[in-house]
Amino acid sequence: MAKQGANSGKINDTPSEPPGVVVGWTHHDHGASIDLRIQTTVSQEALDQKRIDSHHFLMTYNQALLLAKFLLDTTGQSLPLRQRPSIWRRIYARFNK
Repeated sequence: MAKQGANSGKINDTPSEPPGVVVGWTHHDHGASIDLRIQTTVSQEALDQKRIDSHHFLMTYNQALLLAKFLLDTTGQSLPLRQRPSIWRRIYARFNK
């Protein structure tokens, strides 16, 4: 079996295009996956001229969850705690099934 070179398998970290700024995103559910569309632009001037690039990422729900967790951890934020419904709302829900 042939040996692989030291650089084989390495990911090139040099961006092939100038870095962009995220200006929007949308997502669409596709059954077992999510189509995440991220919109970027390279400058305020490009945004003013409506030169916006769209990048589509098809990912599983698990990948989307890992991305969300990474972004929350990186920014030091957390999801808001869900408040328990009031006693009146729980009673109403129980009798209106």
